[in-house]
Amino acid sequence: MAAKKESTAPEAAAAVATPGTPAEQGPTEPVPTGRPGPRRARVGRARARVAALLADPVAPLMALALIVGFSVGMRSIDLGQPCTSPCRASDPHTLIFDEDYYVNAARVIAGINPPAGAPYHGAPLGKDPNAEHPQLAKLVMAGGIELFGDNALGWRIGSVIFGTIALLALYALVVGAGGSGWLAAGATGVMALDNLLLVHGRIATLDIYVVAMMLVSGALYVRNRPLLAGLALGVAACMKEVGVYLAFVVILLEASTIARLRWGRGEGLPAADRARREVASVRGCAIFLASGALSFVGLLWLLDVQVPAYDPGRHVTYGGNPFSHIAHIYNYALLLTAKPELHGIASNPWEWLLNQVPINYAKVAVNTVVHGVVVASRATVYFRGEINPFVIFLAIPALAAAAADWWRTGERVAAVGVCWCLGAFLPFLAGRVIESRVTYLYYMVIVMPGVYIVCARLFARRPGLGAAAAVGWALALAYGFAHLYPLRTLL
Repeated sequence: MAAKKESTAPEAAAAVATPGTPAEQGPTEPVPTGRPGPRRARVGRARARVAALLADPVAPLMALALIVGFSVGMRSIDLGQPCTSPCRASDPHTLIFDEDYYVNAARVIAGINPPAGAPYHGAPLGKDPNAEHPQLAKLVMAGGIELFGDNALGWRIGSVIFGTIALLALYALVVGAGGSGWLAAGATGVMALDNLLLVHGRIATLDIYVVAMMLVSGALYVRNRPLLAGLALGVAACMKEVGVYLAFVVILLEASTIARLRWGRGEGLPAADRARREVASVRGCAIFLASGALSFVGLLWLLDVQVPAYDPGRHVTYGGNPFSHIAHIYNYALLLTAKPELHGIASNPWEWLLNQVPINYAKVAVNTVVHGVVVASRATVYFRGEINPFVIFLAIPALAAAAADWWRTGERVAAVGVCWCLGAFLPFLAGRVIESRVTYLYYMVIVMPGVYIVCARLFARRPGLGAAAAVGWALALAYGFAHLYPLRTLL
């Protein structure tokens, strides 16, 4: 009987009558049988395979390798552009933006007298005539000239290398702060698609050198290596003096950690545990700052001994007293004041948040002329100091979301992103407001790592946004990257 009831139960269920004729009832849907169809089963198996691949701890590293390979390729291709044919000697190559100063300074360090009319022509060979900045990045450029010759590869290979270091160090920073490998790969991907970092990662200026070493220092610090982080900070400051702004990032990070312990979400901790954490924060920050200061002064002293800085305006050599050199750097910076009556490439820090006043670094255009009149112009090479708009326009909401998440949950990655944005940006803002310092959009190079982090994490662990929003943003980033990519003949 039991077997009979079991076999007839489906028939009984199917025989239940419903009012109306079949036409009145409308189309009927198939009754689920409990087993998926072949197509649904295949889709399910494919999703399971993809989920397993994404869950593999090696997968983010593979994504990182693809991102780094793509970035190196985009920054290395046609490294000599812009250039007049046949591009075999140094003269046909166009120096881009501030390369005019740094490349010629590197030439003097390498024992090459710059061409007549160029900056630092006739400066003492073997010295650094660009005394307003520390020597280390220009020394790397001089090494490239020694290895590869006085050509674009020699000048710019260091930027390609340090741009790659910056990508790897950003990944290490996010993972060291407790973020997942995929979040780190996402932040690195955003960095690779930002035009400002791409341009500075292939031209011979100081900014990519300093941001790379700042990221190395930050990655060491979040791994509780304050001494090594301080040493890296000194190296960053010897690339360009704005590397010291990482000190503000770390101070803000530890101060906010203590504030949250005392007045935020730390009430549930025993007083002894809170005190222990506060002491650890203060101790790590103090070691970092002390070792960073000693590293900066010691390395600058060594540089001044080996490659003395030379001020061509006053004919003064800084060759063994790092404090006099630091004073010269500071006094030179004070002279760079904004002149509101002059409209040029200078901009205010608050304008950077709107991507305003981008800088045209170099442009080569093909003109169509009809009867002596230019009727059309097409840029073939166009280097611009401009941030990918789909990054910068998301920065403020992403920053607010990261700050809220950090205060609520104590997420370390959110704290690092917020403190990097504020700690690197606010000194520029203060200098502009208090001292009327002249500022430029490309100063955002050292601020952008924090922006990459908060923007990437906005799409992480937020099911409400959905994968579609992340994919849409990725497509927008790719469009912004292609739109601003400097070698227009490749697109």
